[in-house]
Amino acid sequence: MKVLLLGLTNERRSSPWLVIRGIAFALAAIGLRTLIAPSTVSAHERWFTLDGPYSAPTWCLLLSWPVALALLIGSGTVVILALAQRWLGDPLWPRPPILQRMETSAAAILGVQTAITMIFMASRLDLFVPNIKLPHSASGLLIAAITIVAAFSFITGVLTRWGAMITLCLVVTALAFAPWYAVLEQVLFVGIALYLVAVGRGVMRYGDVVEDHRSVWADRLRPYALPVLRITAGISVLVVAFTEKLIDPALGVTFLETHERFNVAREAGLTWFTDERFVFAVGIIEATAGLALLSGFLPRVVVLALWFPFNLGIAFLPAEELIGHLPILSTMYVLLVRGTQGIPPPSAQRTTRTPLLRPEASQSPVAPAVPGTATSRS
Repeated sequence: MKVLLLGLTNERRSSPWLVIRGIAFALAAIGLRTLIAPSTVSAHERWFTLDGPYSAPTWCLLLSWPVALALLIGSGTVVILALAQRWLGDPLWPRPPILQRMETSAAAILGVQTAITMIFMASRLDLFVPNIKLPHSASGLLIAAITIVAAFSFITGVLTRWGAMITLCLVVTALAFAPWYAVLEQVLFVGIALYLVAVGRGVMRYGDVVEDHRSVWADRLRPYALPVLRITAGISVLVVAFTEKLIDPALGVTFLETHERFNVAREAGLTWFTDERFVFAVGIIEATAGLALLSGFLPRVVVLALWFPFNLGIAFLPAEELIGHLPILSTMYVLLVRGTQGIPPPSAQRTTRTPLLRPEASQSPVAPAVPGTATSRS
């Protein structure tokens, strides 16, 4: 610990401030969108509803009209995004310069915010989320302790890659305590762990060592880290849209019975907009968001659009809503500020344009060094 503190107080001590500024930016974005867009509310119904006959999805509803409508709208949105990207000629539009500067601390923000969620849930004998319960026994305490150790590796930046591999094992362990679909909802943690294995925690120096040394296999994984993070985020959002709304509307209706203000359409006077219709509408929106993330087209535009539904439930629900969403919020931050190295601007693509190139087609970039800041290998 003494070595760590000395490393943080050397001439490169400005690095921690990059992390603080990045976290402040993320929190400010949450508050801003909560204030300006009170008409769309999304939440994890399973986190705030007691177990009952409505808890399990009704699989036959996979052939229902809401699911068909969700797939139709989602597919149409992907086509629109693809055409927009072709027209813009830039898969990373928009490109404000500030996003490139904020990328330096992106991996650290991802690690720290994910760790906060893991520690909070483990302290309540939950694994990753409130609906994956650990047993109140020695085995449950052991798994919680292992989770906290892995989380602290994300916070400190010491042995982060080992903590990430432990997290992968914990995701598999969750299958012993929850249905497979509940664990699949949290596949985002797999993407976060693989990203940290490949890229590292970043903005961290102790002694003469920049974070923990990369191995050859971590370097091989590095080009795929960002696509895996984006794809697992899209899968998580898509699965939740189905398992908590589209094929389990009873769960959503039960949630709305105790949280009446969430049906904002009915609150606005649209009495025909029943709780079930509201659940289906939110499910369609979430499914569309998941498909858009999976497509990889204009990811920055998709992420900016996602801030609305993912933040508005925070003002109306207990702390679990905010803390439980920190991993997806930090993932969105990474996808938003990721660097542009290897993806030339439209002016450089006029002669040889590849308009449908996904932003992850090149290797994960290294942000340019900023004078007065620490360099990072992530």
